[in-house]
Parts: sequence; structure tokens; C-alpha cells
Amino acid sequence: MRDKKIHIAVGNLNIDITMYVSKLPGPDEAVIADDLNIGPGGAASNYAVAVSIYGHKAYLVASSSLDPLVDKILQQLEEKGVDTTFVKRVESPPGIVSVYVIPGGEKLMVKYRGANELLSPNDVPRKLLGEASIIHIASVRPEIAGEIAERAVDLGVLVSYDPGAYALTEPSKILDVLRYVSIIFLNRREAKSLAKYDVSSLLEKGPLMIIVKKGPGGAFVVTHGGKYYSGISRPLNPPIDSTGAGDAFDAFFNSAYLDYKDPGRALAYALAAGALKVTCRGSQLCWNRQLFNKQLNETSVEVLKEPPEWLLED
Repeated sequence: MRDKKIHIAVGNLNIDITMYVSKLPGPDEAVIADDLNIGPGGAASNYAVAVSIYGHKAYLVASSSLDPLVDKILQQLEEKGVDTTFVKRVESPPGIVSVYVIPGGEKLMVKYRGANELLSPNDVPRKLLGEASIIHIASVRPEIAGEIAERAVDLGVLVSYDPGAYALTEPSKILDVLRYVSIIFLNRREAKSLAKYDVSSLLEKGPLMIIVKKGPGGAFVVTHGGKYYSGISRPLNPPIDSTGAGDAFDAFFNSAYLDYKDPGRALAYALAAGALKVTCRGSQLCWNRQLFNKQLNETSVEVLKEPPEWLLED
């Protein structure tokens, strides 16, 4: 039996309004949605739900609105096993994300950050931080992420960071934060923004591992000692909605790494979780253990001694 590790997920709590459409509208055009889903979203919230599904304990630290709409969102998260004790409520509109999903699962998103902008490093209690196995900081501005990460490192807590779009808009600040980060999650565009074509150079900034997610093309992990793990997991069922797949990936990678200390095994779990998520509607992982195990069995991970040229190009 695994020990019940403790994750702190720091970042956004949104109300996601997802509409499934046959095509995206053009200028001055309206389309009729085939279906609608309204529920909790935000990278940290999605991560926390996936951690709970995996079997670890997840605390969400976020800034959200006093609007009654958020009460139902928090209730839904709690029903999924997430501890929302440390979600701060403020006088501000809630974070809202409008998501438009076309057949095949690709999406267009419009985000309003609202109360998410009022997140502070002091929202992470020192006592909770001292009890954590890992803290995952998701889509948080680098100056805030850096302060939280520094406090965590001082207490000996493992830090992972998925900066999202901040890797594109503020790359120099992200590079400064990396000295406090053990695990950094990026997509290909973000990795190129930070490291051009030499992803391994980011290891010199401090991380133990760099994980680059390539969507349907799988993902790879770069570690010290020149070891590269590359993997892929094709969804067993047709993709419906890719929203939140990267968050499920992060959660299962961190959880499996805490349990097994094996980057290759963690990558396999992460890829399988991401592949399962794209078959779910909404931004959060839906769970079917039998299907996940089948997906895991169909996931391939290999160890490469040399960095292949296609790591960021394919």
C-alpha cells in the first residue's frame, strides 16, 4: 500500500463554461452548440482532482470570489476529494473560462482571471507547507511562484512548476524561478521560449527534471546524467475534449514519481492519464480504473542515451 502523500496545488480556480460545437464561428457569425458543460476548472483545481483520483491527498490553495456561484464549484471539488480549506474568498468577480470544443477535442479558450489575480504567497500557510510531500504551482505569475517555491525549498519540500503562458510572456523571470524548482512542466512552445533547442541546458538552472509535453505526440523527460525518457499513449477511445489533459498529466507524473522515484514509470502514468482525460468532457479527469489500466498497458516509454533531433521539432 502506498503512503498517502500530500500535494499542495497552488493556482487558479475557475468556473469553466464549455460548449461543444461542430465548428467555430467566424466574424459576426453564430453557431448552435451541441452540448454544454459548466463546472470547476483552472490548472491547480484540475491537478488537485487528478491527485485525489490517483489516491493521494490534495489541498487547493487559490483566490476565488465570494459570488454564490463559487459555492457550488467548491462543493463539487470537495465531492471529488479535494480539500478546499485554503481557498481564499475575496470581493471580486470569479475567474471564468469560456471553452469552445470542436469534434476531435481541439479547443479555443477565452479566460477572465478575476479573483485569481489576488493570489498571494502568504495564502500558502507555513504549517501546511511543512507537511507537504510536494507543492505544484500551476499558471501562477513567476514573481509569486518564486516566493512560494523559495519558502517550500527552505522547508525541504519538493517543488514542481507548470508556468503555462508565462513561459512565453516572461521567460527571463521563469528562468530565475528555476533555481527553486525540482520538476518543470512545459509544452514545446514554452520549452523553445526558455531553451531554444537545447532543453537540457535548463538543468543548469536547478531542476532535477524537465518534462516537455507534445500533445498527441507524447512527451519526454530530461534528467541529469544525459538520460532521456520518451513516451506516447494513444487514446483508446475517440478524443472528445483536450481541456485539462496537461493538468492530469502533471498530477499523475508527480504522484507516481513520489511513489516510485522512477521518471520512466512516472511518465507512463502521466501519459496514460492525459490520454484518458481527452476522452472526458469538461476540464477534469473522469475516472475508470479498468480503462486507465488498459491505457497504461498501451503506453510505451523508452530510454534514450542521446537527445534525438526531433525532440522539439516533430
